[in-house]
Amino acid sequence: MANLPDVLPIGPYFREMVWGGRRLQELYGKDLPAEKRIGESFELSAYAERESVVAAGPLAGRELRGLIAEFGEQLVGQQVWERYDGRFPLLIKLLDAQQDLSIQVHPDDAYTQAKGLEETGKMEAWFVLHSDEGRVAFGLKPGVDREQFAAASGSEGIEELIQFHPAQPGDVLFMPPGTVHALCQGVVIYEVQQSSDLTYRIYDYGRLGLDGQPRQLHVQEALEVIDFDTEMGGPTNWRELPGAQADRAVLVDCEHFRLDLHRSEGGETRHAAGDSFLAFTLVEGEALVKGEEEFPLRAMDTALVPVHREFAIEPQGEGACTYLIASVPVEQ
Repeated sequence: MANLPDVLPIGPYFREMVWGGRRLQELYGKDLPAEKRIGESFELSAYAERESVVAAGPLAGRELRGLIAEFGEQLVGQQVWERYDGRFPLLIKLLDAQQDLSIQVHPDDAYTQAKGLEETGKMEAWFVLHSDEGRVAFGLKPGVDREQFAAASGSEGIEELIQFHPAQPGDVLFMPPGTVHALCQGVVIYEVQQSSDLTYRIYDYGRLGLDGQPRQLHVQEALEVIDFDTEMGGPTNWRELPGAQADRAVLVDCEHFRLDLHRSEGGETRHAAGDSFLAFTLVEGEALVKGEEEFPLRAMDTALVPVHREFAIEPQGEGACTYLIASVPVEQ
């Protein structure tokens, strides 16, 4: 068995989507495949056939699924390993919306288990990276009930029942399963979610897929999982979150993941993984990430830190360095 390094720089898997574009290359220098509309960059993924790989170091070229099979709880942590039955629990993506995405909703774990589905539910959170005066759909308008929604589903009238909000860089949205939502044109986000691809489309503007065929809608399934009782707020800038400081904030702390933001003006900042692995993503600036070895990172690069390991971030060049750290909540 190979040794497990303190830091694993990760290379993404790129997924073409009918609503995607080339902004991840234009904004962040991602090496996108030529002439494809890339909508999703799987920055940290053990999802079958969409796996990210180790980008540098002694394990360069290894797929994440293989590393999990080999190292197990040494990589993710004993509690995480047991809780998720050996499955890597998180998926981290970048999304580039050059068209409005479908109006959609995701189920929770209880629903997928009751239906005997192989996928888990899908709880997710967004951090807005870029916006061309774009917007997001997030939640239903007050008072909208199941009957109204069912009557409008599959038609453009559904847009009249949904709340749309302007999206600005630094905004945070947390989406429990059952939340009707859509990323809209001109917005680029970081997303952390359960490792699942279960999406129930409610309305898709009559759009054709990459195969030239109409994309499937899932109205009945959506009606079974939508939360009609909870009123959602809107996006919140991270600086306005409870407890936020000038250089850090807890963006989301929920059942399946915690997401923290840090800013550094210079010097070395040390972090330690506890009983969960950490997923580090640089969102602004350039930096060195240091474990036993050190690796240069630029904006939108991601690294995986195994359980009980320490690492340091050292900004390079001028300007602030901003980064996100995702982990799985564990009992202390």
